[in-house]
Amino acid sequence: MDTIIFLSLLLAGCLGVFWFLQWRTGFFSTRYYLQIGALLLIGLLAVLLAVVSWPQIILTIIALCIAGYHLGLWGFKMLLDSDNKYRWIHKANRALVRYEQPHQRFALRTQDGVKIQAISLKHSLNGAKPEKKAMIVCHGAGRSKNTMSIVQTCSILATRYDVFTFDFRGHMESGGIFRANGDTEHDLTAMIDHVRGLGYERIAIFGWSVGATTALLAAANGAPIDAIIAGSPPPVSLEEYKHLQLLKRIPAMQVPGGSAAATARYMRVVPGKPFMNILDFASLVPPIPILLVYNDFDTTINVAAEAFEKLYEKLPPTTEQMRLPGQGHLFDWPNTFFFWTKMLDWLEQHF
Repeated sequence: MDTIIFLSLLLAGCLGVFWFLQWRTGFFSTRYYLQIGALLLIGLLAVLLAVVSWPQIILTIIALCIAGYHLGLWGFKMLLDSDNKYRWIHKANRALVRYEQPHQRFALRTQDGVKIQAISLKHSLNGAKPEKKAMIVCHGAGRSKNTMSIVQTCSILATRYDVFTFDFRGHMESGGIFRANGDTEHDLTAMIDHVRGLGYERIAIFGWSVGATTALLAAANGAPIDAIIAGSPPPVSLEEYKHLQLLKRIPAMQVPGGSAAATARYMRVVPGKPFMNILDFASLVPPIPILLVYNDFDTTINVAAEAFEKLYEKLPPTTEQMRLPGQGHLFDWPNTFFFWTKMLDWLEQHF
């Protein structure tokens, strides 16, 4: 009995510490191996407790459930995911990498009090004259400023512009909770105010997925944005997103589902209402240069190009389309190369 009590207290302590850090901080976002080590430790402790507690059925079942959940997350991180490593080319849009270029880290506080972690890559540091133009790069939901495709995009843009990027609330190293109800606009607005305060006269935004929706929302609400590249903005309400549909149909899945998202994607998410719907404000976006980029079929949000074309009709006449062949969600080889080439050419003409 003493062994059971000891293991139960040890397991409870490990669970409490791990999930507090996972849900309330960005501690594990930069400590991948510590994270998967903790998951493995919790899983093995739970298995051991299940063995020694037999035949106390209830305790054994609880321990096995804890073991299965945490070992499942450990297996996902180790075998299927690509965080902190580059495994397969089709996983590149999820891999986490570091910035190799000179950069500066800084933090911002949003209007509603959330601390946002950001970085800047200065084109002018490479011997170029100080710029009057700046690019702000916004990642998608479940991604971050350290997602490989975002890092590479920032690095490419930094050959011509001063670049700023950041983690949305509830993602990676930023604080707060992501609710998908337009709350990310506060984060982008804080970044725009910061960049304007540094003396930049013109600002363009590159946004991917929810980042693109956020950029268009900020513009519609009057943010001083001079151009937008909107990559795969969900042309439907986020309520229709497949994972949020599952959480809505099965409320009991919100705790394990949200916890899995916190572990697998370094994001703290609690679905809010109303969900952000780009079709509600697309017609309010001012006539600034916009490049709308999308695939024949978007595999992340399960919509065909026709849905993006309906969105295009609602955007101002200053919008240009770029349709990428095949299935994907913007950053899918070889389309990534074509998009980056178009991005630089388009900015040269319109920004």
